[in-house]
Amino acid sequence: MTRKTIELGQRFQEMDNPRGLWEVEFIYSDGHGVPHARLRNVKTRVDARTYSCAVILDGRRFRPVMAEVAAPVEAVAKDA
Repeated sequence: MTRKTIELGQRFQEMDNPRGLWEVEFIYSDGHGVPHARLRNVKTRVDARTYSCAVILDGRRFRPVMAEVAAPVEAVAKDA
């Protein structure tokens, strides 16, 4: 079984609010060794929340969101 992990910059959506998009900006372990992550609201950048990593990885609370990839831009060669 593979162990799920959380990484800086990873994005998540709340299951009960699909319009909310959150990005991991800080990861730490508390005094009991429980890993936590601070999420920042991508849209407002004002709202930040801290959850245990177990809560973030719980599919009933959050789902991971793949990063949007920009379409490649074709370079146009100019004659010199």
